[in-house]
Amino acid sequence: MGYDAPMTQASSATANLPDRVRDQLQTLLDDLQRHRHRALLVLQQMQAVQQAEDLLQAFNLNPVLRVSDQLEQALPPARARTQLGREYRAILFDARRGDFDADGFGAVAGTLCGGGVLLLLLPEADPSSIGNTPFMQRLRRILNNHPAAYQLTDDGLLPAPKAENGVAEAITVPAPFRTPDQQQAVADIIDAACATEARPLLLVSDRGRGKTAALGLAAAELLQQTLTRILVTAPRLTVAEPLFEHAATQLGGAVRSRAALHWQDRSLAFVAPDALLQETPEADLLLVDEAAAIPLTLLQQLLDHYPRVVFASTIHGYEGTGRGFALKFRQLLDRQAPGWRELTLGTPIRWATGDGLEACIDRLLCLDAELAEPPAAIRFDECRVESIATAELLDDDDHLSALFALLVSAHYRTRPADLRQLLDDPALRIYGLFQQQHLLGAALVSEEGGFDAELGAAIHRGERRPPGHLLAQTLSFHAGDSQAAQLTYARIMRIAIHPQLQRRGLGGRLLQAVIEREQDRVDAIGTSFAATADLLRFWQQAELWPVRIGFSRDHVSGLHAAVMLRPCSAAGQQLCRRLRRRFQQSIGVWLQDSLGDLDPDLQQALLSQCIDDDSAFSAEDAQQLLAYARGERGMEASLWPLKKLLRDHGDRLALLEPEQAAVIRARLQDGLDWAHTAQLTGCRGRAEAQQLMREGVADWLAGLQA
Repeated sequence: MGYDAPMTQASSATANLPDRVRDQLQTLLDDLQRHRHRALLVLQQMQAVQQAEDLLQAFNLNPVLRVSDQLEQALPPARARTQLGREYRAILFDARRGDFDADGFGAVAGTLCGGGVLLLLLPEADPSSIGNTPFMQRLRRILNNHPAAYQLTDDGLLPAPKAENGVAEAITVPAPFRTPDQQQAVADIIDAACATEARPLLLVSDRGRGKTAALGLAAAELLQQTLTRILVTAPRLTVAEPLFEHAATQLGGAVRSRAALHWQDRSLAFVAPDALLQETPEADLLLVDEAAAIPLTLLQQLLDHYPRVVFASTIHGYEGTGRGFALKFRQLLDRQAPGWRELTLGTPIRWATGDGLEACIDRLLCLDAELAEPPAAIRFDECRVESIATAELLDDDDHLSALFALLVSAHYRTRPADLRQLLDDPALRIYGLFQQQHLLGAALVSEEGGFDAELGAAIHRGERRPPGHLLAQTLSFHAGDSQAAQLTYARIMRIAIHPQLQRRGLGGRLLQAVIEREQDRVDAIGTSFAATADLLRFWQQAELWPVRIGFSRDHVSGLHAAVMLRPCSAAGQQLCRRLRRRFQQSIGVWLQDSLGDLDPDLQQALLSQCIDDDSAFSAEDAQQLLAYARGERGMEASLWPLKKLLRDHGDRLALLEPEQAAVIRARLQDGLDWAHTAQLTGCRGRAEAQQLMREGVADWLAGLQA
């Protein structure tokens, strides 16, 4: 619910603040209170923490949220999203180390109420400091020039605040609503749930417009009327937490659990997107929050199965969604659900329209980045691929905004942290596809690997996981190649083409140009992505080949990650040959086991890589299984050599302990999953069955060696 703070008056604790600072702060806070606006105060002196605490105490700014990795009893930035739906009068965000958590900053800024102040603690502006990164340079430049940002110095505020006339216009709506927009949204959700003809409803808004609360209020009203079971899905349970809180306030006697709310004989329950599609539980209504953070393929399947569904999505927000989603999702709705309706919530809940801090945060984190209109006609002879240097982006904010908007439109997980990586990561290379001045597409490439033998061996054993080296770690540890971490890679992290220009060959053109420029620098070029048959074919056209596929579904996309590789050097050729052959030998048994639920088109695409292997169980196979027995590999990755061991030396199972042999037969010979294997063999659970199998394989191999 709302927090209506009283007019701020300075307390007796102002003795620690100089008179000029105290008077200017009083003027600023009074003005913010009258207009229900917010401001940002930058503190970067040595005593920044003490100054901030003096200010909070002097002006009685409560409730206050402290976000820091250094201060006691403060919320770590990594947990900032847990505060979504809450409201504060002041926020102290500690970024003195220079490791600015852009995601955490964007998340908590939306919890600050009108009349409130965001205190941002920065390291001193020293050009030689480790915190003086390009991202921080841009942040300081914007803060030094934005009208909603003030610098707190020993001499006062810069710029000096000026009292403005007028007050915020009062908004009158019946409880529990906060704005007319929210009241209308609840009415439209109820209509969508109860209408004779099922038609999807799409709610869109910027952050802080109360759409999640509207979902919760509508759910409560519908449960009180006629519905008995409402399901909620979102990228994470924490995203939907405010929905449950608002529903609970309207349902007296409701019983809350971590992911559900029960009222009388009716329920409101959260189910993750991937589980929702696997289990397809029945529901009278499905509510999808932050739909833009869920891949379109999943939304399409949800739309197929649940005729009564309400989608809600942030167009600008810390999730980094943007207009690209809205464009593609509306096209999907046009095809699959003619007659669907849309409602835009425009009025902020916690602050008044025209709030300067919102504009400031949007600029800092590129949340307001909008896709430019593409050229009317594509002329391939005029298209060119150019490297984009960080210095270019730092000097030209329009260029940076255009690039970030393009990346946001093409990927469902672009966040403010990606903006910081874009500017600060020295291992990142950026390529742009241009027609004259128009940016048609972009590619991000990360340089990875190149570890020495000692660290490479530790990565192979799973003892070390250096951040930012996805290919080196995945191919060494998960794919089980002992030399992989010592090679160098160019991982193509993103290929983004303007949504209105896709499927015209521009992506392939950009990819080929990137390969030409990267291939002489590294041993191999690779990529990792949520696998679909179309994407697999796209990368294969550029002669990248699958060498690994994940055995579990991503909790948001519901898809399995694929790794594809193209060799560039002699060492890369040898690595790719080893990994590809192992993949080709294993994919057939994987598709009959852990990957049996893959999309049929993807299964067919992967089966085309399969080869028949009638070779005998070898020393190399034994080495892989020793790693499995030691717990350094998963069973799925070791499935093909396990099958070969069973085929060639199954007679030696009789020499093992009966419990070991029973688990091995159930899991390998009968093809049961772990749950049924444990049940059949009398194990107390999955973990005990897995341990018995590892021990059995170790004894099996020891017997062969003897």
